[in-house]
Amino acid sequence: MLIDSNMGVEEKPQNWPSMIRYVVVLDDDSLEDASVFQGLSPSMLDMEWALRSISEMPTDIFDFGLPLGARKARRIVGKGWSWTPLAISSFLELRVSPDDPYWVVYSGSATTFGALDDWESHQALPILHISTDDAGRLAPEKARWTHVRDQVRRVAAKLHEHAQQFPVAELRKTLKAWRKPTAGRLDLVAKPHNCTIPNLVTLRALGFSFSGEEPLKSPPGDERPHINAIAESANAVIAEQDTIGLFPALLSHYPRPDRIVIAPSLYAHARQRVRPSAEAPEGLFETIRVIQRQKGYTYSGPGPAMLPTMSPAGRYIMGLRARELNVQTLAVTLRAASTLAATVRLPNGVNLSSELSDFTGHVRGGRSTGGNNKAERVFRNVQNSLRKHTSQALLDVVASSKTGVKLVADAPLEWLPLEDLPLGIALDVSRIPATPGNLMMTQLMRSETLFLRPKAFEEVLVVSSFSPSDPIRNDVRVAMETFTKTAADRLDFRQVTVNSREQFVEAVNSFHGAMMIFDGHGSHERNSGAGFLHIGKEKVDIWELRGTLRPPPVVVLSACDTHSPDRTHATAGAGFLTCGATSVVGTFLPVRSKSAALFAARLSMRAAWYTHAVVHGSKRPILWSEVVGSMLRLDFLSDLIGRLEGKKLLSLQPAMDLRTEINMFVHTRDPDWWAKSKARLIQATGLDADQLARLISKTIAEGDCVRYTHLGNPELLCITDNDVLNAV
Repeated sequence: MLIDSNMGVEEKPQNWPSMIRYVVVLDDDSLEDASVFQGLSPSMLDMEWALRSISEMPTDIFDFGLPLGARKARRIVGKGWSWTPLAISSFLELRVSPDDPYWVVYSGSATTFGALDDWESHQALPILHISTDDAGRLAPEKARWTHVRDQVRRVAAKLHEHAQQFPVAELRKTLKAWRKPTAGRLDLVAKPHNCTIPNLVTLRALGFSFSGEEPLKSPPGDERPHINAIAESANAVIAEQDTIGLFPALLSHYPRPDRIVIAPSLYAHARQRVRPSAEAPEGLFETIRVIQRQKGYTYSGPGPAMLPTMSPAGRYIMGLRARELNVQTLAVTLRAASTLAATVRLPNGVNLSSELSDFTGHVRGGRSTGGNNKAERVFRNVQNSLRKHTSQALLDVVASSKTGVKLVADAPLEWLPLEDLPLGIALDVSRIPATPGNLMMTQLMRSETLFLRPKAFEEVLVVSSFSPSDPIRNDVRVAMETFTKTAADRLDFRQVTVNSREQFVEAVNSFHGAMMIFDGHGSHERNSGAGFLHIGKEKVDIWELRGTLRPPPVVVLSACDTHSPDRTHATAGAGFLTCGATSVVGTFLPVRSKSAALFAARLSMRAAWYTHAVVHGSKRPILWSEVVGSMLRLDFLSDLIGRLEGKKLLSLQPAMDLRTEINMFVHTRDPDWWAKSKARLIQATGLDADQLARLISKTIAEGDCVRYTHLGNPELLCITDNDVLNAV
């Protein structure tokens, strides 16, 4: 379906359903029951087997009847599994309908089984129920793709009984063509481990087999075997990506991120040193310290330090953390296999950068960045710390991305250096927080594309919460007015001033466009553990508005500290994800008011003008992840040229001409945009390569472009129109 500028739905011609829905039914666990290190539901930890099963099943009614080339092509545009973990109370409110008839449901407890049994008896269409319960349902170890095929046949027969026009004969032919996927044998020795499983399953789900299999082990102090195994398996996935080439569906759909970078994390409070207690079980606190101190892919240390992990309490704690990591790995695996993405697992050391607080403290302290090099120095220290734990082989895998990078992490991996640019500027990057685990799971399972017209961005909501006396209260309004004057036929904005939580909710919920900007103050207090938006005299925790606030698909937070990397998981940016936003442009750190206002206005302009030019001019779709990624590159280039002007290396008109020329490298998605930009800058200014490199380094560290982060699933927002969608 397509969404117009008023977010109304334009119906497309009737298509019979093809998606197979996989639902993992969980107990009604409370938040207090969530796992201690990462915040996953206990019943989710018990359902590893279900996530493994899904990856062996067909994604829809066509999947297992298609040749390998077609299956790979469908994967890269996101035609993967539709799966959902759902609490039993929420599940029981659903109904199997003719519009969404093919359901495979997994249950793993007596409580959910009994409720599901009663629920199923009231459905008009049957489901395939796979359960660990022994009461006659399909057991997990017996479940095969053939059971799904037979289930689709049963449902089709029921649909035909109620609607004679249902194409049951054609569906039977489709199902008759189903075969277990088979492809060639790869020259790859599989080394199963959480760090390689996403790549191995991605390949196996396409039907590939491996030349052999062996355990993955690294000697103490040498993790090259793990690094090599990750790189080898990731490069095997990339080799399959490279065989796809151009195919017709690319005219109407655009590939999803082709790299996933995962860095498992702990809650901030779980990383804090625990005070031993004489009443605690033997080995408990020592084992927690082993987990907290882990830097590599395995737990290692001198024998006496590891001995407590073998105590009963130690084994329990290590087992709990292993279950968390297993579930996270399997959820990432389903995302990777659904999009044919190469996955890179980074070690825990990226979460342990002591240099991070030096940089964040420098920025939050409001210290001058002119006349000294401290910002550059402390930012480089953070980059070096991240780089220290990221081998060149893995960095090369990430840097070779063509369609973007999805981070599943808490560490600011956007700052990883790719030569002289941070990852977040060099490529289109978005992130899913690793904590809390339940939020991570709900974000990883999202797969359905929302199609938007360019017109959906012609009106932007600006919600302002500054007091009447605040000196920066008009910055966003002035910036937006400036841009709307130059593009009155493409961009308008609605500004609403709010002074209370209730007014804020009303302003957001009454808006039916695609994009909103929050214009106000933000903070994330270390002591309280929560991030806030300041609205009137209130500090509003967005997490508390879940179920009340209905944000548009795109939320831009023009406020400070809305997703701080050195605070807790409870950020304002992540709060908007829990409320239903698809994309949240947040801030790692404080941002300067005037430059933040200009960034928000430029992004609004790009959303309205550039998407229109791409869709109606170039006749191709564009993902929101590309819109934001290219805007960050343009913002950085603007800062860089501004510095050249400030140093009198460029006068006004040459600078304007150079901006236009260099910006076109970004607008046209030139893969060599950065090399060409540097060449032109050297030519125009007379600087040598070393002088320009130093200026680039200072611009990055002292500017605002690295202070932004893109949360959620922006690649699920596809901006297009009917002509482009129907081009194939």
